[in-house]
Amino acid sequence: MYTPYISLIKESFPNAKIIIDPFHIIQLISRSLNKTRIKIMRENKEYYRKFKRYWRLILTSKFDLDCSYWKKYLCFKNLMTEVDIVDYLLELSHKLTASYNLYQNILHAIQAKNYNLLETTLNHDYGSISKYMKTSVN
Repeated sequence: MYTPYISLIKESFPNAKIIIDPFHIIQLISRSLNKTRIKIMRENKEYYRKFKRYWRLILTSKFDLDCSYWKKYLCFKNLMTEVDIVDYLLELSHKLTASYNLYQNILHAIQAKNYNLLETTLNHDYGSISKYMKTSVN
């Protein structure tokens, strides 16, 4: 996915099709979402510990989050589920919410092996996503 490599391949092998495997796509968007979370975490000191402690939940597929097991989590006073924690963190930043939704849509399309859905998701206009996610989508 490194631009100079792609240019070299196109120059050396003009008829070759460049294929990017799903692992590297997921890795790229996961890193972008995590960078977004870190930037928001550093800007918002009041919620710093919550963003830092529950980063894995943000990167987890929304279908894998537990919504039925209630327990006491550090940094929170009430009983919560994993879904509640993610929702709470997403409410703190519009940019994180938009980036998270894009991440989840791409993740779902790749897991479902639905190329048309992936293409539609990547071509959709996401004006409020982070610059990291915009770079990844491009």
